[in-house]
Amino acid sequence: MFRAGAEETVRAHRALGAPLFFVIEQTDISIWQVFAEGSPRLLDRSLPGALPNLFESHRQDWNPDAIHRAKSIGRFNDVYQLDFVDVGLMPAIEGQVHEKLDRLLREALGAIQGHEGRKIEDKLLFRGIFRLLAAKILTDRSHEIARRWEGKGVFMVLKGIGDYYGLEGRDFDSAAVADQLSNAWKVLSSGINVANISADDLAFVYENTLVTPETRRSFGTHSTPRHVAEYIVGRLELWQDAQNLPNVFEPFAGAGVFLVSALRHLRESMPHDWSDRQRHDMLVRRISGAEIDAFACEVATLSLILADYPNRNGWKIENADLFGNGALAKRLEKSDVVLCNPPFEIFTPEERTKYRELAIISGAKAEAVLALAVQARPKALGFVLPRTFLMDRAYHTQRREIEKLYREVELVSLPDGVFSFSQVESALLIAKGYIGQGERQVIRASEVDDKDKQEFALTGRPTRQREEARLQVGDGNGHLWITPLAPIWRQLNGYLQLRNVVDGHWGLRWRDGGQREAELSGPGTDRVRGLMTSRKFRQFAVGRPKWLDYRQDHIYGGANYAWSEAKLLCNAARLGRGYWRLAAAVDRVGLYASQQFIGLWPLPGIESVDLDALAAVLNGPVANAFMADHSSEKRFRIETLLSIPIPHELPAAVGQLAREYAAHVAKKDIMVDRDMELSRLLDQIDIMVLGAYDLSPRLERDLLCAFRRGERPLVHDWQPWAVAESDPALKLSELRAGLLQNAQGNWPSAALPPVPREEAAKASLFLP
Repeated sequence: MFRAGAEETVRAHRALGAPLFFVIEQTDISIWQVFAEGSPRLLDRSLPGALPNLFESHRQDWNPDAIHRAKSIGRFNDVYQLDFVDVGLMPAIEGQVHEKLDRLLREALGAIQGHEGRKIEDKLLFRGIFRLLAAKILTDRSHEIARRWEGKGVFMVLKGIGDYYGLEGRDFDSAAVADQLSNAWKVLSSGINVANISADDLAFVYENTLVTPETRRSFGTHSTPRHVAEYIVGRLELWQDAQNLPNVFEPFAGAGVFLVSALRHLRESMPHDWSDRQRHDMLVRRISGAEIDAFACEVATLSLILADYPNRNGWKIENADLFGNGALAKRLEKSDVVLCNPPFEIFTPEERTKYRELAIISGAKAEAVLALAVQARPKALGFVLPRTFLMDRAYHTQRREIEKLYREVELVSLPDGVFSFSQVESALLIAKGYIGQGERQVIRASEVDDKDKQEFALTGRPTRQREEARLQVGDGNGHLWITPLAPIWRQLNGYLQLRNVVDGHWGLRWRDGGQREAELSGPGTDRVRGLMTSRKFRQFAVGRPKWLDYRQDHIYGGANYAWSEAKLLCNAARLGRGYWRLAAAVDRVGLYASQQFIGLWPLPGIESVDLDALAAVLNGPVANAFMADHSSEKRFRIETLLSIPIPHELPAAVGQLAREYAAHVAKKDIMVDRDMELSRLLDQIDIMVLGAYDLSPRLERDLLCAFRRGERPLVHDWQPWAVAESDPALKLSELRAGLLQNAQGNWPSAALPPVPREEAAKASLFLP
C-alpha cells in the first residue's frame, strides 16, 4: 500500500476514535496520528520484525490505560497528557455521529407517522424507538444476544432487549404497539452502522430528538452537555483515591451524562489487572442516580450499560420525585460526591404547597437543591447553576457554607448557548476537600467567552482563570467569585457609594397585557410622556419620549415616585456583553419611565447634587466596569447599582462639560465635525472623572484595557481619547501616555491630560 493509500485508510476509519493507527503496507508498517481536524500525520515506520522492540520502547505511552487516561483526564491534568493524543478528536467525531444519528432517528419516527392506524402516545413511542436503537447497537456489534431476534419481527426485538437488560416491558406486549413500531425497526435496522456509538450519543438523542416540549416544561429538562460534565468531573479528580472509591450520586439525572462521565473517570483509576466484571461490580455499588421522568431513567440506565459494555445491567437509576417527602435529603446523606444539574425553574404556587419543606428554603428550585446538598456535607460537589450563583445575594448563604467547608473551590462563568434548549445564563460550581480553621484555601474564578465556546468544548480550557490563596478564618463572607478588576474595587472600598447621594427605583410596571400594550399612539386621558424601551438608550441622551398608559387600575408598581422632579434615568438591563453596559441621562422635564429603566433621585437633605456630573460618573469607565464585574444577570439589581463607588470630589468643570455635551447631543441640526467635537468633550469628561478616583497608573491601565471589547452606547461615532496633543489647554502627561500605550479597541494608545489641581481642589459636589 502506498503512503497515499495508507493515509486514506486512516482517514476512512477516523470514527473509531483511536489516536494512533498502525497500517500494514507492502514491506513495512506505518504509524499515524489522528487529529480532530486536518489530515493524519505519519509518525514512524517499522519493519515487521522490529515491532516488538517498537512496542517495548513505547510501553509507558501505548498501553491502553495510559491512552484512556490521556483522552479522559489529560484535558485537566498535565501529568496524563500524551503528545500523540488530540483531546479534540472525540468531540469532533461525536459531532458528526450526532448529526447522522439524529437524521436516522427522525427518519424512523417519520416512518411511524406515515403508518396508518391508531397512533400510540409519544412517551411510549419514544421509549420504543430508544429500545430499538439499543437493539440496533447490539446487532451492529455482532453481540450473541442479537441472534435471538435475527430475522424476527419487532415484537421479539423489543422483548429480547427488554429481557437482556432487565427493562420493564409490559407496555410493549400488545400487537398494536408492535405494529406501530415495525416500520421504525425497518428504517433503523437498515440504517447507518452504529457499532461505535457512545453513551454520550444516547444522551444527545434523548435531549435533541426524543424529549417533547411538554416534558421539558414539566421537569425542567436541560441535559448537561458532555464537555461540561467532563470539565466538572475532571476537575474533581475522582481517580485520585483508587483504594477507596467515593459514592457518587446524581439527583435529577436526566440522561445520566454526569454518571457516565464519573464511570469513565473512576474506572480509569481502578487496578490494571482487574477484569471488566470486577470493575463493573465495584462501580454499580458506587454510582447511582434518581430522576422523576421514567423515560429518562431508562435512557440513563442504557447509557451506563453502553459505557460499561460488554457488561449487562445492575445500575441503580431510581424513578423518584426527589422534591417530595424528604427524598432528596435522605439520598444525599449517603453520598460522597454529588453531581447535579438541577431544574432552574421556580416552584409554582401548586408546587409550593406540595413541596413545602423545600419551598421554604427558596422559591427557586436550584437554590433549594444546592442548600440541601451543602447541608449533607459531601466530600465534593459538582453543580450546574444559574449564573446568579456567582454573586447574587440569593445564594449568599450557600456560598458562605461552601467557603467554610471546602479546601478548593472553583466557579466557572459560561456564555449563553452552552445548553441546547435553555437560555438561562449558567455557571459551574466545583468544590472538594474538607478544610479546617486556619488552613490554606484555593479559590478559582474561570471564564469562558462566547467566542471560545467551541474551544472550551474541544479542549476543556476556559478563556481565563484567576486564583487566590486564602486562610480559612471564621465563617467567611461568601465572596467566592474573583472579579477581573478586584484590585481596583479593593482600592475604592472606602469611597462614597452612589447610595450616599441618590435613591433608586424601578419604573412603571403594568398588569394584564403588560408593557407590550402600555405604549399608546398619542395624548389622552390617563396618559403620560415617558420612556418605554431602553434597548437603544444612550449615554447623556434621554431620547424621544412616548405616550404611556397611566390608568391606575392597569399599573401595579412604580407610579408613586416623584417622576415630575429632576432625576437621573439609566437602563435596568445591560446594553452590551462587554464592559460598556450602562447609560445615564438627566431628565428635568418630568418624564416617566417603564421598568426597563431605573430612576435615581437625590436624597433628601443633600443640598448640592450636580446631576450632570453624576451622569458623567455613571457613564464613565469605573461605573461601567463595576456593573460588568458585579452583575451576573442581564438585568441589573438596584442594590448593585447603588453600590457603585463615586469620588469624594469632582472638578466643577465636569458638570459644565456634561451639560454642554448633552446639549450638543440633543441638537437636531448637523454641525461641522460634530462627531469630533463630541468626542473631544467626552474625552475631557472621562479624563476628569477618572482622575478623581486617584487610581494608581497600573490600575488605571488595567481598567482601560478591560474595555477592549464592546461598543460604547453613544449617539455618535466615537473617536475615543481624541484630545489632540497640540491642544495648549490640555498639557499631556507622560505618565498617562505610557499608561494607555497598549490599550486597544475603543481605548487606543493615546495620552490623557492630568486633571488640573486647582480645579480638583474645589468643593465636593456630592457631600451634604
